[in-house]
Amino acid sequence: VVGFGIDLGENKYSVTLNAVEVNTNWKQFIIPIPDASKLDPEKGMFYYSEGPEDGEGYTFWIDEVKFERLGTLGTPIPAIAEGQDIIRSAETGQTFPVDGVTATINLPNGVDQLVAMAPAYLDYTSSDPSVAIVNDGQITVLDAGSATITGKLGDTDASGSITIESSGQAVLPTTTAPIPTVDPDSVISLFSNAYDDVPVDLWNTYWEFSTAETFDVQVNGDDIKRYTNLNFVGIEFTSQTINATDMTHFHIDIWTPDPTDLPAAFRVLLVDFGANNVFDGGDDTSHEVSFTSPTLQTGTWISLDIPLSAFTGLTNRANLAQLVLSGDLPNVFVDNVYFYDSGDGGGGGGGGGDTPTTAAPTPTENAGDVISIYSDAYSNVPGTNFNPDWGQATSQSEVSIAGNNTMLYANFNYQGTEFASSIDVSAMTHLHIDVWTNNSSDLNAFLISPGPVETPYSISVPTSGWASIDIPLTAFSPVDLADVFQMKFDGNGDIYLDNIYFYDDGGSGGGGGNDTPTVGAPTPTENAANVISIYSDSYSNVPGTNFNPFWGQSTVQSEVSIAGNNTMLYSGLNYQGVELASGIDVSGMTHLHIDVWSANSSVLEAFIISPGPVETPYDVSVPTSGWLSLDIPLTDFSPVDLTDVFQFKFEGNGDVYLDNIYFYAQ
Repeated sequence: VVGFGIDLGENKYSVTLNAVEVNTNWKQFIIPIPDASKLDPEKGMFYYSEGPEDGEGYTFWIDEVKFERLGTLGTPIPAIAEGQDIIRSAETGQTFPVDGVTATINLPNGVDQLVAMAPAYLDYTSSDPSVAIVNDGQITVLDAGSATITGKLGDTDASGSITIESSGQAVLPTTTAPIPTVDPDSVISLFSNAYDDVPVDLWNTYWEFSTAETFDVQVNGDDIKRYTNLNFVGIEFTSQTINATDMTHFHIDIWTPDPTDLPAAFRVLLVDFGANNVFDGGDDTSHEVSFTSPTLQTGTWISLDIPLSAFTGLTNRANLAQLVLSGDLPNVFVDNVYFYDSGDGGGGGGGGGDTPTTAAPTPTENAGDVISIYSDAYSNVPGTNFNPDWGQATSQSEVSIAGNNTMLYANFNYQGTEFASSIDVSAMTHLHIDVWTNNSSDLNAFLISPGPVETPYSISVPTSGWASIDIPLTAFSPVDLADVFQMKFDGNGDIYLDNIYFYDDGGSGGGGGNDTPTVGAPTPTENAANVISIYSDSYSNVPGTNFNPFWGQSTVQSEVSIAGNNTMLYSGLNYQGVELASGIDVSGMTHLHIDVWSANSSVLEAFIISPGPVETPYDVSVPTSGWLSLDIPLTDFSPVDLTDVFQFKFEGNGDVYLDNIYFYAQ
């Protein structure tokens, strides 16, 4: 590569002749000047650049370096975007250079010479200057809309164009990523305001075929990396590679405004250059992990704590040199990128805090009342495939915990289980599962019958020790219990499972008898205009409510269908929160309505909560006979601020069904 105009400053008027072929004969090369009038003054007289060929360097000579006026060159024919008509998505406030500016000049020997040149050589026109303008080859996006950029070199029109499609103001996070709490002595940080960072050479290597662009932004004073047009991006720390052999996890916080519904994925690849510390030197190792919904979410910070053991192909991590982010999310904000030691020394699987030290509880159900899928305590149905290829990123394995066979889902996104043939569990009342995790924030269990027909059951995680979950089979309605042929789990983190079996609790539970309502809650009669509804099939509910925030509860929350009516079930209630997307003003309402059904609860309290937090309990008389319709005067919740209600809470015991939770004005 040879050229001029590199002045170690703006490099405003650089010109480059690429792929110059050299041999053992002297050869003259002409680097055409597109517009010499621009070079006043110019400090960058000449530059050259070359790398090793096949790992070898060599010697070359340069002579007769001079500027001259030949008078025999053809008129430069300019181009932008390499002569193509391209469309580029952008946002208000973005600036970037005009891409692919070149000129073709006919040389005295008749050859058309192509040179790359700085965009400032051209004059530009915008079809709509209110949307985008160009100054010295830099495009500035001013507003939402569409503008087409064209260029001229003197009086000659440039081929190609760049159409800016601006969406207007950028969609940015409104909150910062969670502040890391890992001890700095246990961290190797690449990027975080919370730690001292090691050197990173490039946060965007601009590899061939990568469309990613990188920006440094701030949210509430916190530095964040922003990637747009992301298909994949290389991040390199080759000048000082990272020795992460003493680390157990890789952490990264991400935020995206893009849809994250399946099959959208976000991927993390780590690359180690091996002992010779050379890319593609024969001892490189790497591995990529993938994340999908429900781990991925739109419009919220997601913290990914990935055990380094999940990077199974990364057999060495003493010379980590590259990190590659990729996937189906074009817009990703990144913060708190670091390796850390969780304290167990085992890379996510070596005992201590990341692994259970005791086995799951031994089941006590009579074997005659059990259909067992996975348990050392019973005879399991034969021929089950615990790791069918459904495209999951999960690493499924069987491990021994205190001598007990246990299922491990590492790097969990989802995992299927296929039976050799369908099983009939219609005579059973419950599904039992024992769960252990210290890092999952989301876990759902599914039964699947042909169709496929499936219904998720949400399990509260993380757990403290082993959690024994007993799920009424009615919670999986409308799955055909006489023809269950698959199971599925989805979520995140690292999950240990044991004692997965169906059982009959004696005939009174789960089958529409004493433990489950057989009719839906009464249909409300309040005028919709006088109602602010939180949960009801009869009204439009306030959007964005989180019915299962993790407040450390042991309650298992799920939604079930009772006679075709969506109903909230709190199994094993101790307490359960409900978080509204934002505070709501119910000061114009007079009552809170709730329908309650329970066969075994002896204590139940309802709370509404305003910031502070300020909360007051309302005692509900339970157990009930059939559905109990409660109309609670809002004055009973004083001193809660009714203009800013942002949470609900229920406390008590037993299994409680709730429906038609709404405020109304009498």
